[in-house]
Amino acid sequence: MTKLVNRVSREQANHAISYASHSLTTEGFNVTNEDQNFVRSVLTGEQTEAQFHRAIKTKFNV
Repeated sequence: MTKLVNRVSREQANHAISYASHSLTTEGFNVTNEDQNFVRSVLTGEQTEAQFHRAIKTKFNV
């Protein structure tokens, strides 16, 4: 499994997640802390992109 090539710093990830969460909440979506932590782990390279895709498929039964 390959790591995300263009991973970002934790600070950059937090900023991006904050912005995205606000936008999604405005559109009526519920963004949980679990969701934020999961996305942060991928953006910072703690988890691979393949792990991200598998988890999403499992969570949403795709």
